Amino acid sequence: MTGTEMTISLCLAQKAGHVYGVEIVPEAIEDAKKNAELNQITNATFKAGQAEKVIPEWYDQGIKADVIVVDPPRKGCDEALLQTMIDMKPKRIVYVSCNPATLARDLKVLEAGGFKTVEVQPVDMFPQKMHVETVALLQRNLSN
Repeated sequence: MTGTEMTISLCLAQKAGHVYGVEIVPEAIEDAKKNAELNQITNATFKAGQAEKVIPEWYDQGIKADVIVVDPPRKGCDEALLQTMIDMKPKRIVYVSCNPATLARDLKVLEAGGFKTVEVQPVDMFPQKMHVETVALLQRNLSN
């Protein structure tokens, strides 16, 4: 449901019934809307704001997701966002992280909320630097 420049959301729109994207930078949302129009993507909704506020609002409006993709800043996901993700009960969560410490912290919360970490893949996008991106795939436990 999130992506730094909505690239993730626009790619997912090709396979999804509908995609919702939220980004704190308003210019990124405007770019996403323009890119969606240029690429004739009509099944995407974008909103500028904090994910920890916008996604709970969408959930309260009855919007649910089969898959949630998050790409938070280094501080990781806010507790309210993590709880909303748990409450939405998606089949899968894809968590893209630039901070292994906050990823581990957030995975622990999601696992306590009924998800299982299936795969974790580090990606060295910044050769010769100490930073690494990590992509984690979680699936909801069938009993939840």
